[in-house]
Amino acid sequence: MVDCGMHQTNDRYEDYLVNNRKFKEFKAKDIDFVFVTHNHIDHVGLIPKLYRDGFRGATIVSENSKQILKDMILDSAYINERDVLVINSQHNKNYKPLYSASDVYKMLEYTLEKPVNQKIVIDDELAFELIPAGHILGSCQIKLYFTIDGTTKTLLVTGDLGNKIVGNRFVGKYKQVEYADVVIGESTYGDRPDIKTGIKERKNDLDKFKSIIETQIHEMHGRVIIPSFSMSRSQQLALMLYEMYKDSEWKPKIYIDSPLTIKIFEDYEECLDGQDKIDFDAMMASNMFTFIKESEDSKNLVDSNESCLIISSSGMCQSGRIRHHLKRCIPDSNATVLLVGFSTEGSLASLLKDNKRKTITIDQKEYPCRCASYSLKSLSGHAPFWQLVDMYTSINTNKIILHHGSKTAKETLKKESDRQFEKMCKSTRVVISNSSLKITL
Repeated sequence: MVDCGMHQTNDRYEDYLVNNRKFKEFKAKDIDFVFVTHNHIDHVGLIPKLYRDGFRGATIVSENSKQILKDMILDSAYINERDVLVINSQHNKNYKPLYSASDVYKMLEYTLEKPVNQKIVIDDELAFELIPAGHILGSCQIKLYFTIDGTTKTLLVTGDLGNKIVGNRFVGKYKQVEYADVVIGESTYGDRPDIKTGIKERKNDLDKFKSIIETQIHEMHGRVIIPSFSMSRSQQLALMLYEMYKDSEWKPKIYIDSPLTIKIFEDYEECLDGQDKIDFDAMMASNMFTFIKESEDSKNLVDSNESCLIISSSGMCQSGRIRHHLKRCIPDSNATVLLVGFSTEGSLASLLKDNKRKTITIDQKEYPCRCASYSLKSLSGHAPFWQLVDMYTSINTNKIILHHGSKTAKETLKKESDRQFEKMCKSTRVVISNSSLKITL
């Protein structure tokens, strides 16, 4: 198995039902290995449930990823247990959590870190290679080598791919794979050929970022709220802000309000090296950031009138302290919500991107939309449309199976990829994944 992630929308009850029935088509004990592309919850969030259900094989992650996986999944277990209590109360049910902390620790007993860019042989029939994907720290494409009767076939699972033109700090560079018999590739931005996320767009977004901060906080004495993924995006944002204001006479008051995000900051201090480590340590020594661990301090921050910038999780606004900040700021005409990453359809973050909405519902309560809302698309950790096309058409492969995207995204990406392959006189087939699709190598 490659990845085992959670379904995440803005409906806690529906998400639970979907996640609880994900393993109906197979038995966990029949799986030999789980390979992890990266540590975001939509890719790893259900691995402990496999162990609860009887899986006892190894979970393979890249070097320096295990501690972050532990912190991410323990937080997910806590949210999961809390959500089930709410679901049972609201719907008069008696559901059990998908998994608990004990299942997470069972998973960690079987979790192995492996180096990137090395072909690792498991036995005569199976080998694998972890190839940098450029998405977040430790993210990898998984290349599997299957050998039967002396014949070897390869399967590449890309996971989420990063922006290879601009790139993000604390993320290894994307490495192009030259060959695989079959590719299972992501299509996150497959329906957005209009989005440009090059060097020019990144510079423009950083200028806009600074302008919003100085207008909203310095001039209007208001508040800027940034929903952010605990891993990778929050650390990158912090470095951007540090570099933006380290030599400035005026500096915004910046809070990082998320226990999980703070743990990931601590993990980064242990796993970074080289120039990334030097820059990260300088940022942490700057005293530019106030880290909020205790829930009481977070409540006080929500209730205060202080002009400040707040980074809080989760990035899709599905859980975490960000929801309390949004409840306070969405009705406030002197507040700005700044969206800096991808959000799945139906998530609260995706609703916030719709500037025409009159109201937003959070935890069954409606809030009038009076705040400003902006989206800085070039800060996303995902490869944009035209890079996906280039990445896939650069692989020598027989077949590409598009998944991990909306139906429209997969269809649009397939259409353009087919067009490019035809121009290149290549016979590569591009197909769209579905729940019944079976692959023969």
